[in-house]
Amino acid sequence: MPTAPDNHDAHDYAERIRERLPRRHQELRERCGLSMYALWLKCGVSRDTISRVEGGETIPGVHVLAWIVTFSLQNVMDL
Repeated sequence: MPTAPDNHDAHDYAERIRERLPRRHQELRERCGLSMYALWLKCGVSRDTISRVEGGETIPGVHVLAWIVTFSLQNVMDL
């Protein structure tokens, strides 16, 4: 009989993402040459939200993260 997934492993994985996301988000934005203001203009996610994500104060929902990444990646492709 199959065993249930280990919730501890899933929690550890989620924590690692939560710890890395702010720094990785800021690195990507800066690598694209975008200020928080410029990213806000491109993707429509407020500067406050971008600041809170990069400051580790909040984890964005999937839809917000998708908007940010989509518009950031467009600039990465131009590099």
